[in-house]
Amino acid sequence: MAEGKDVEALRRHWQANPEQQELDLALGFMVRQAATVEFFLHQTVRRLVGGRHAALVTLSMQASGLLDAIKRIIDVGAVSEEAAEEMAEISRKCRIAFKERNKHVHGVRMIGTGASEIWTNNRRNGGIDQHPVEAEKLVELGIDLARLEFQLSEWNRHHLDGHPKRRNRITSAPDQAGNSGE
Repeated sequence: MAEGKDVEALRRHWQANPEQQELDLALGFMVRQAATVEFFLHQTVRRLVGGRHAALVTLSMQASGLLDAIKRIIDVGAVSEEAAEEMAEISRKCRIAFKERNKHVHGVRMIGTGASEIWTNNRRNGGIDQHPVEAEKLVELGIDLARLEFQLSEWNRHHLDGHPKRRNRITSAPDQAGNSGE
């Protein structure tokens, strides 16, 4: 654990570096949004499974496992065809967003005199992949995740609770090419 003097030196360094502050704040926003989406994925699986022990099914599951579980449950006919198609699209967007999230959360951020980068391990060749990182892109990912949160909660509300669909200004998350999902 860092000593008090070390912590204060790190705090002063962080406060003196506006680029690092901006990236850290954007990363925090994006991570908070991703956690909210993951929460709604847990709730969706629990509601689809039903029963008082449904929470045991999702215990320790991460986003990809939750998405896999939702797909398996839906594939056996647990919901209407319309609901299944909508969830397939939401799940596709979630997988894209979580892949990007993982790069930023599990990578190492390198800040130098040039552009900031995220370095991640390349599991195929054992090397290091380098990806540019910008605060604005992190905020955009956070906004995409907020859209997915709305879509998940609305899917549950409409298809599992039977309420009419609502429209919201953040209803569609862009796909990989950056096109709106609507």
